[in-house]
Amino acid sequence: MNNITEDLDQLSALKISALVKSKEISPRESVEAAIKKIQDRNPLINAVVFQGFQDARDRAQLLEKRIMAGEDVGSLAGVPTLTKDTFSAKEGWPTSSGLSVLRDRRATKSTNYPRRFEAADGILVGTTNSAVFGFRGTTDSKAFGPTRNPFDHEFNAGGSSGGSAAAVAAGIVPVAGATDVGGSIRIPSAWCGTFGFQPSPGRAPFPASPNAFGPSMYFFEGPITRTVADSALVMDVLQGFDRMDPMALTGRVDFRGALGAGIKGKRVGFTKDFGIFPVQREVTDAVSRAVWIFEDLGAQVDLVDVGLPYSQGQLSDVWSRVTALGTMAALDALKASGTDVEQTCPDELPGKMMHWVETARAMSTRQLIADQIVRSVVFEKFAAVFEEFDFIVSPTLACMPVKNSDDGFTEGPSEINGEAIDPLIGWCMTYLTNFIGHPSASLPAGMSGGFPVGMQIMGRRNADRDVMAASAAFEAASPWHGMYDVLTASSKSVTAGAVPLQPRIG
Repeated sequence: MNNITEDLDQLSALKISALVKSKEISPRESVEAAIKKIQDRNPLINAVVFQGFQDARDRAQLLEKRIMAGEDVGSLAGVPTLTKDTFSAKEGWPTSSGLSVLRDRRATKSTNYPRRFEAADGILVGTTNSAVFGFRGTTDSKAFGPTRNPFDHEFNAGGSSGGSAAAVAAGIVPVAGATDVGGSIRIPSAWCGTFGFQPSPGRAPFPASPNAFGPSMYFFEGPITRTVADSALVMDVLQGFDRMDPMALTGRVDFRGALGAGIKGKRVGFTKDFGIFPVQREVTDAVSRAVWIFEDLGAQVDLVDVGLPYSQGQLSDVWSRVTALGTMAALDALKASGTDVEQTCPDELPGKMMHWVETARAMSTRQLIADQIVRSVVFEKFAAVFEEFDFIVSPTLACMPVKNSDDGFTEGPSEINGEAIDPLIGWCMTYLTNFIGHPSASLPAGMSGGFPVGMQIMGRRNADRDVMAASAAFEAASPWHGMYDVLTASSKSVTAGAVPLQPRIG
C-alpha cells in the first residue's frame, strides 16, 4: 500500500474510506495520520482528553488483514474518529463527565456512536473534551481546561461537544461524535465552522439505563463533520432500530440519497430571533445574507413569527430545571455507587449548575407539570408554523465566541444588546428543538471578525432527510471549506501559555 499523499485535513471520511477499500492507503496509515495530528495540534486547542492510540492501532491492523484477505468491509473502513467524553462512551475507555475524580472510570458498554461506527469498520482514536455533565454551551472544566477555538485560541470552541467540533475544524479527524441536550452538537459547530447534524429523537438510538425514558429534554447523539456528505455517510450508519431504546424509530432514511435532492419548491420561514432572543448584529447580518441563497435554489423564503408566548428567560429557566433533573440523577447514581463527587471535588462542580441541581431537588410535582406544559405550548406553536413551512431557518447562536476564562468555568455572555440572559444556555437558540424533538442542523453561514457564524435549519417532525437535503443544497451553492485553510497555517506555532493538561493515554 502507498503512503498517504494528501494531508489528512484535506481528506473527507468518504475519501478515506474509498482509499482504504481500494488499498491505496492502509487503515494503519489513516490511523497514524490522525495520531500525528493529535500530537501536533491538540496542544493548541485541547480538544482530545483521552488517547486510545493502542486500541486504534490494533483495530487498524486487524482491518488491514481483512482487506488483504479480500473480505467485505464497512462503509467507514479506516476512517478515524473521536467520541465525546460525556454521555457518549466506548466500552473499556474512561468516561469522566469532565471531573478529575472520574478520570479512571471505565465505560461498561458502548453507546450508539462508537458502537455503530466501529461496526462499520471505523476506528476510534480517543475521546474529546466537554463541559462538566454537559451543562452549558461552552467547553471548559477544572479537570481538563477549556477547548480553544481553532480560529483564535483565546476564545472558546463552544459546547458542550466543543472538543469534537474543534478537532474536526482543525483537521485532526474528518468526523467526531457529539451529544446534544440543549444544542451541544450545533453550538460548537456554529463557533468552529463545522456541520453539526442533530437527528430526530430515536433516529440514532441512545439506550439509557437505568431510566430508559430519561428524566430530561430530548437527547440526541450525532456527528460533527466538515462536509454534509460525510454527515450523511455517518448517519446512514448511526440510524436503525434498537430494541433497548423505547424511542427508537423503525424506518430508515436515505441520507446519502438526500444529498442531491435539492429544495426547489420548499417553503423556508426565516426568523432572526424567534421573537424573543437578543442577537448580536454581526450574527443577524451574516445569517440574513445567507438565508436568501435558498431562494436562488428554488425555495420560497418568508419571514416567520413563531408566536412564542414566553420570554427567553422563562424558556431558559425551564430548560435548566428540566435538564438539572438528569444531572441530579447522575450525581445521585454516582453517590450510590460509592463516588460522592459533591464531597470529593466540590470545587470542580460549576456553581450555576449546582444551583439548578438544588432547584431540581426542591421542585414540587406542580412545578414539574408546569414546565412540561410550557414545553407543550412551544411544541404546539412550532407545529402550527410547520403546517405552512417546510423549514425554519435562524441563527444557531445569538452571539459570537467568548474568551476563555482561567478558572475552568468559561460561560457565555450574561447580556446581549443590553438584555440580561442566562450565561449557561440563554444565548443558544438551539435548545428549542430539545423542547420539541424536531431535526435540525447548524452549518457555516459566513464569517465575521475572523470567526464562523452558524445558521440553523430546523425541519418538520421526523423530516431528517429534508434537513440533510437543504444543508447539502446550501453547501453546494455557498461552500465554506476554504475557511479551514487558515487553520492549517495557524497550527504551526503553539500559542504562548496554551499547553493543556496532559491527556490520558490508553
